[in-house]
Amino acid sequence: GVIYPKINSLGKFARVELGKIFGDKVIITGQGSLFMTHFTKDGITKIENSADAAKCDTMLLQKYHFKMISHDGIFFLPGKLGAISNAHNKDDIKKMITASENFLQDKN
Repeated sequence: GVIYPKINSLGKFARVELGKIFGDKVIITGQGSLFMTHFTKDGITKIENSADAAKCDTMLLQKYHFKMISHDGIFFLPGKLGAISNAHNKDDIKKMITASENFLQDKN
């Protein structure tokens, strides 16, 4: 099949590029076509389980997702992970990367 390799590759691309943009401000987790952006706080340096994830800045994550929904036309369930489907392509991921860069600039 061609679908899983495609969406898994896009997921990896999203995780790598988001990691480059946010640096140590976030921890990007996920596997295959799934990804999650965890805004770190209180000295969190790794996410190993849901308790670690719950210690992250979930309000900032919701602001990030709401901005992408309201300003960029990119839909996330606020506070939830990103899921790439066969309908997505690299341009969609690049649009999300640009929106993420804009969010970071607006935040600072």
